[in-house]
Amino acid sequence: MSMKSARPLLSLYRAIYTAGVVGALLAATLVLWFGLSRPSRTAILVAAILAALLILVATRRLTGFHSLRHLPGPKPSFLLGNMGDLLADGHGGRHETLQALHDEFGPIVRLHSAWGSSPFVSLSYVSPNLHKKELDSHRRADRTVLARSLMGVEGGELHRSHRQVMSPALTHRSVAERAHVLRDVSTRYVDTWKHVDESYDGLQSDLRDWSVHCLSAYLFGDDWDVQADLHEYHRALGAIEEEVSFRAFHPFFVRWIFPRRLRRVTAAYRQVAAVLGAVMSRREQRVPASCPAHQRPDDLLNRVTQAPWSSEDRVEEMMSLILGGADPMSYVLSQALVMLSLDTHVQEKARKSIEAASPDDGDLNRDPYVRNIVYETLRLFPPVPFSAKFTNERALEERGEKIPPGTVVMWMKNAVGKDPGVFREAGRFNPDRFSTDGGEHDTINSFLPFGAGPRHCVGNRLAEQQCVVMLTEILRNFQIIPVQHIDVEFHSTISVVPSAVPVRLVPR
Repeated sequence: MSMKSARPLLSLYRAIYTAGVVGALLAATLVLWFGLSRPSRTAILVAAILAALLILVATRRLTGFHSLRHLPGPKPSFLLGNMGDLLADGHGGRHETLQALHDEFGPIVRLHSAWGSSPFVSLSYVSPNLHKKELDSHRRADRTVLARSLMGVEGGELHRSHRQVMSPALTHRSVAERAHVLRDVSTRYVDTWKHVDESYDGLQSDLRDWSVHCLSAYLFGDDWDVQADLHEYHRALGAIEEEVSFRAFHPFFVRWIFPRRLRRVTAAYRQVAAVLGAVMSRREQRVPASCPAHQRPDDLLNRVTQAPWSSEDRVEEMMSLILGGADPMSYVLSQALVMLSLDTHVQEKARKSIEAASPDDGDLNRDPYVRNIVYETLRLFPPVPFSAKFTNERALEERGEKIPPGTVVMWMKNAVGKDPGVFREAGRFNPDRFSTDGGEHDTINSFLPFGAGPRHCVGNRLAEQQCVVMLTEILRNFQIIPVQHIDVEFHSTISVVPSAVPVRLVPR
């Protein structure tokens, strides 16, 4: 959706707000006229209340503008705030728009959402505030679609209890012990690519299916149906992801005024829930609750099915894990392949590192060079380009500037990763910057691709290892060659999705 196509949408939002204001004024006027003509104290009181409410919400809007006036940023409109600025490159190009705003206004940019939504401040650097426990992730859109999962619940006891159930199956050690699952799935795709010709253009689609398949096989173990229609499954996941992304940056009433979108996301939710529900039913029938603990599978699905949650909670929690990892990791791998195709030196160095590693290392114990490639790709091409936090309890200070309570604080990960003040030769693809072989080195905490604080991504270890395993298998079996004259378009929902991968895999 370009800015040109966004204009009718902005006009619709403006008309809805205007109709609401005019309707409230007319209602107050009519009630007041009725009260004076009768006369009726009740009618006069109702009219006064309506007028007072309208004045109150308008005053709060102006107060919000006033509270952030000391920060740089584009001038907001009263009704839509800076929605026009955010949609300059279309809904799918918000990460590019925000980058341009930072280029214009500096490392701190204040932006106002449409009337009725919290304002936010965008940062182009990693702030120490992001690690503070009292800051919660901004989950306004997630709560409307995935309210039962870690993506949707507010920080607190419920959030902690859900993480405590799932975290043991997603630790560094647990992922290493079950890395063979990721390798088995990856090998199937690698074997397929050995038999395609040079004109094959399905690599991007395959990578998206691989990502869903890897996550599902790891999370669900032997109860994952490998015959499932991955394209339909992924299409439904994509519809949910798109709707969450759409609601996050648009007015609060968007979920009610577009019945077609609502029907689509509802159907997609039911479709994914049916697949995941069937997986859980197979597990419960195969491994009933009465089965001794030492005879149960050692995977995350076992922990979830044994948790004291409702069936809806279990399904939605697993859904959130798939949503949070599928497209982001396929994007990371596609960008890694592009960068390797353009840098034969790094490609050969990675291949030698793989050949020198012991096959029993599980790709985790020695922290091979391939993992540095994944980190460097995450730095340059963060799959989730921005994350947001907020607190209603106290003001925050950012580089000497006060940010009032209730303001959403967002950090632009792609701006952080390319900041020359943080990374030397920031525009250069250089996996060696993460090497631990003596001297100073950069770390993943320098740009936080998986978030920060208590709400950081619970599956970050799995996501890393998933990419390491597949990239290792590709480097073992193929030369990665760039392909010219392919136009690649990028669309941003929760994560960034490219239209194609301009590389060719040539069997070694």
